[in-house]
Formats: sequence, C-alpha cells, structure tokens
Amino acid sequence: MLRILPFLALATVAHAEITVDNFKLGEVVRYPVVVLSGKAAGETVGIGRASTPVVRGEYRAMVELEPGMNTIVLRSARDKKEFKIEYKPPTSAVKVVAVWIKPSDEGEIFQINPGPKPMFREKMDVALKTIQCFYAEAMNAGGYGRKTFPLELDKRGDVVVHVVTVPKTGAEMRAMENNESWWFIYQQLQKQFPEEQTKWCTMLSFTQYEPVLRKTTGHYALGGGSLGAFGTGSMQYWPNRLSDVQTVLMDPRKLDLASEFDDSGYRSTVWGNVATAWGAMAHEMGHAFGLPHSNDPFSVMSRGFDHFNRTFTVEEPPRASDKPDTPDKSYRADEHAHWDKYSAAKLNWSPYFQPDWVVPKGVEPSIVFEGDEVVFRAASG
Repeated sequence: MLRILPFLALATVAHAEITVDNFKLGEVVRYPVVVLSGKAAGETVGIGRASTPVVRGEYRAMVELEPGMNTIVLRSARDKKEFKIEYKPPTSAVKVVAVWIKPSDEGEIFQINPGPKPMFREKMDVALKTIQCFYAEAMNAGGYGRKTFPLELDKRGDVVVHVVTVPKTGAEMRAMENNESWWFIYQQLQKQFPEEQTKWCTMLSFTQYEPVLRKTTGHYALGGGSLGAFGTGSMQYWPNRLSDVQTVLMDPRKLDLASEFDDSGYRSTVWGNVATAWGAMAHEMGHAFGLPHSNDPFSVMSRGFDHFNRTFTVEEPPRASDKPDTPDKSYRADEHAHWDKYSAAKLNWSPYFQPDWVVPKGVEPSIVFEGDEVVFRAASG
C-alpha cells in the first residue's frame, strides 16, 4: 500500500499543468520518504486521499513510498498527472540505529512538557526519516545523486527505536559535564551494538528545563566516532506524523521563555526550535560520519544547519523579534542548508552512503595504470 502524506504547499509562479520538477519519471530511490516539488494551476493538489494546497502556483508534498514501483496520482483543477518513483530498499551491511537513553531510576518518556501521549518512538521515526530525506536532497544538490544513510526499519517500515537503560540515575546523568556524559553513553552502547557496522543516533530522555534559571540540564548535541547524542529539550514540538512536518516547520508561535525551552538560533519560535534541533542532529551525525566543521556559512557542518527547514519550505515564518506584520520570508536556492564541497565528497565515498555495501573480507585494494589513468579497485567498490 502506498502511503501518501499531505504537505503544505508553497509557491512562487502559476503554471497551466501539474509538474514534478525535482525527480525524473521512474527514478529509483533507496530511502522511503521523498519530498516532491512542482507547479499546478488549481488551488490544491490531490494525492491519493490527501489534498495539498497550492500557493502562487507551486506545491510541495512528502510521500512515503512502499518497496517497488509507486504510482503517484496528482490532481489539480482539471489536470491529472501520474508519476512513478521506485523505492528499492538498501541492502547495506551498515546502518544508523536509533537509541533512546533512559536512566536507571526514571521512566522512558522525555521530561520537558511531554503531554498526555509523549510518542517518542513516533517522533524519532518522523525526525530520522526527514533527516534521511534531507541528506539525500543535499547530496543531490551537490552533484552526487540522492545518496543517504540507511536506517534500521521494522517490517512495517517504521524506525526501530532501541531503549537502553544506563546504570546511573537521572540526577547523576544531569550532573555530568557534557563530554563526560557523551563518553559514558558511548561506552554503554559499545557493549550492545557492533561499532564497525552501526552509527548511533541517540536521544537523552533525562533532559530537564529550569525555567527560573532559563537553562537546561542533561541537554547537549555532540557527535563523533559512532555516536551522535542529543538532548530532548525541544522534543515536545516535534511532529508525531510525517504529515505534520510542514505545519510544524511553518509554526510561527512565539515561545514563552518562562516555561518553554528555546534553542532556536535566536528565533524563539516553534518552527525555529524544530529546525535547529533537526539541523543539529544532521550536523552531529555528520561528525559521526567523519566530517569536520566548515567555514561555509550555509554548510550543515557550520551554523547552516539552522536552515534545515528550507529544504522543505519555500518561505519562512517570521522570528519572534520581527514586527507583527512582517511577511513570510522567501530565500534563494543558495541560502538552503547544504553540504560544503569537502563534506559532500567525503560522504560520497563513505560505506554508509553505498546502499548495497558489503563488509570487505580481507581483500586488499588494487592500484593499476590503465593508459593515462590510475585506477583504484576495492571489494566495496
């Protein structure tokens, strides 16, 4: 069954027919969630049972694919378009695994305003699939095709979330310095996961917010080796469903700093909090993939990760400091978060970005001269 998810449409120019501008017909992708962008003449684009608005002629839509060829039917006004994308799940021997860290004396849920149904597994599923899609779009923009990392999925296609209880209390974890906490968690995960075949995207359930001091404890974003670890200070704002991603990334609600955590890159809004949180996850997992920092202001490996949302929107809501009548902000294609040239080239050759990578079995690479070329061959490609 093809799962279609409604996505808020944003636009710039009206056209007379439905188009899909960022994919080729029948294109093969190796990850389950794609974002389509194109143009349409009507007020909405219907995809399956979902209806996606069209604004000034342009729409955006996220589609969750099933393995095999997917036929996506788009309808707008009197126009109809069938578009095919094939999802071929990766067979790679390496994966990014999702981990939820729980102290020995506290429950599983995140602590900052969790609400009646915390749904942290659903939130991690949405976040990681969106980040996986972001990596693919950013690699494609860098000229390497839609390469991205593989996730550990269950039979239903949901991200597997491993709950790991560490042998310290929540108070003990919050009292640690950030680097000490990160290394302690690293040592615990080394005992449970094969480090040579996994990277660990890890969330910290024990994060707390002290509104009087306006600071968090047990909250940080650090990555390296096999571990990217992230506090859960903004998790209450994360969507539980992929169909809500665009709504959240366009949510202009101002944060109340007396009771709400703010790590939004000085934007102090819901959309800014989520954009920075997910962008920071993309950044720290970049370190886990071996990337250094960059001096490119829009690189994911600099503070460019604050603009994570721009891959999924055409306009950006105002910041809290803007005047009430400030319009949504448009931006150029070169003002998106992207990979700098070095990072994109390094990811291109990472085993985690080869969808069918196999573990080499002791076969040494060969280096030979063929005419005026030097050719390197190895078991992994």
